[in-house]
Amino acid sequence: MKQEKKFIKKIADIMRSLGHPTRMDIFILLSSNERKKMSVTQIHEKLGLTQPETSRHLSILKNGAVLRCEKEKSNSFYFINNEDSFIRGLSNCIGEDLKGNNSESQKLK
Repeated sequence: MKQEKKFIKKIADIMRSLGHPTRMDIFILLSSNERKKMSVTQIHEKLGLTQPETSRHLSILKNGAVLRCEKEKSNSFYFINNEDSFIRGLSNCIGEDLKGNNSESQKLK
């Protein structure tokens, strides 16, 4: 029972992190991105957001363990946390759904 409650809390925390349309846009963009990693600049330019707004949402997704970040020189690159099976599954579902719906995936590219 304790394991079950821990799992439920984890899923609730992930959903809370994803519970904003902009954060879902970022998650979908990274789920459908073939390179799998994108910089803050690439994300904010692709989605038409300001850099501070993008950074704020990325921070929430990173703190919620939805995304991971790697620093290379002065750039931060974000990618889906595929080490978590729930997040990986959600990302795969979204990525597969977008492949089947070209009109929507073209909007994000």
